[in-house]
Order: sequence, then C-alpha cells, then structure tokens
Amino acid sequence: MAPSTERIDILLKKLRLDIYPVAIYDASPSEAFAPLVEAKGRVCCFAYFNQWKNGYTLVVRKSGESFSDPKNGCPGAQNAFGLSNGYPPFMANFLTDGKGAPMGEGLKATPELAQDFLDRAQKPDISGDTILIGPLKIEQWDSVRSVTFFADPDRISALMTLSAYWSSDPDFIHAPFSSGCGLMFRDLDNQNRERAVLGCTDIAMRKYIPPEIMCISVSPRHFETMTSFPEDSFLNKTWWNDLMDFRERK
Repeated sequence: MAPSTERIDILLKKLRLDIYPVAIYDASPSEAFAPLVEAKGRVCCFAYFNQWKNGYTLVVRKSGESFSDPKNGCPGAQNAFGLSNGYPPFMANFLTDGKGAPMGEGLKATPELAQDFLDRAQKPDISGDTILIGPLKIEQWDSVRSVTFFADPDRISALMTLSAYWSSDPDFIHAPFSSGCGLMFRDLDNQNRERAVLGCTDIAMRKYIPPEIMCISVSPRHFETMTSFPEDSFLNKTWWNDLMDFRERK
C-alpha cells in the first residue's frame, strides 16, 4: 500500500532531510513522470543526480547497442536494470587487468574473482524496455521497484537505524560490492529477504554527487513501513535532535 504524502513529509522533517527520495520505476515514460530527460551515450545515471533533485525523471531505454558504443546510457546500468542480456565475454578483464578488454579498472584481484562476482549478479526481471529514475511520485506507486534516500553520514546513520528498527538481524543493512546503479536496484531486488542496501560506494560514480552524500535503498514495502515509525522511536528522542541541533550550530 502506498504511504501517504503526509507520512513521507513527517519522516523527512524528522530527519531534517531536504533531498526528496528517488524511486526506480518499472514503467514506460509518460507525462505522469514529467519533466523527463533521456539517458544518452555512455553517461553514468548519477550524472543526472542534480536533475533528480530538481524534479526530473531519467529515462533509461534498452540499448541493443555494443558495450563499446552505447546509445542510451552506461552499459553497466543496462545490465543492472535488467535491460540487457548479460555482460560481454571480456567483462571480468574489464573489471581487473584489461587483457582483451577496452580497459582495466583494477577493481578485483583476479579475473576469476571478477567472473565469480558477475556470475552472482542476476539481472532483475522487468516488464518492458525502459527503467525510469526520478523523484518518488506516490501516484505512480504501483510501478515503484525501489526507493533511495540520499543523505550525509548523520542522516544515513539514522536511516540505517530506522530501516533495521523492526528487525533483530545484525546484517539487515547490506553493503555489497557493486556498481552504484546496481546498489539502487539489482542488489536489493536479488535479496531473498527484506534488507536495506547501503549505496553510493562505487568510486566510478562518486564524482557526480557531493562528497558528503551517501545513499541507502529499500523496497517499496519497507519504505512504507519506515514512514509509519512510532512516536516512541529514536527520531522523537532528545539525543537525535540534539545531534541535529549541534550540526546546525556548527
């Protein structure tokens, strides 16, 4: 069930968070998501971060082009969003030593480790040929696949605490190795239980966001739960508000 805009506003006010949550939608572009901006070339989807903040929704279309010459956004995002049929055969070397690949990113110690990671990265199932990323629109709740909060470490700490508020699992917050876009959707979607995913840890995308910003992604169902926090939760306690007051004075 969609949370009310009133409860979302209350949560953001308690967090003193001025960046509205961003959703990933399994939907076709329409006026309901306007204003729209199209993903182009091989540009990282996080290059549109400021446009998300300003109300724009990014349209990522299925490319069908080569890995080396993409037309509709980063080829890694195409995989992370379920828009492509898999990685090229050189991808393990692309992530490591660059042998037989356009480049080597040096992100894993060996191609074998990188290939094991790729084999585990199951693409999400989507209904069409587009994924939309933009401000959360409650009236489009039925097509929401994930909700992401962007915040500084203080508020990320609060969001981690709140997301795990209803769980005794010490590993409820998941922080896997992945791409920034994968952490917003694929790595959340592939969980066999409810979890929150800590994101914005991909060094390739961090240049597109302020240095103090991290993110945390949750399922639509868990987002609704988070907006229903009770009056006796930490968000209404003195020590949380003392921290916020202290930061504002500084």
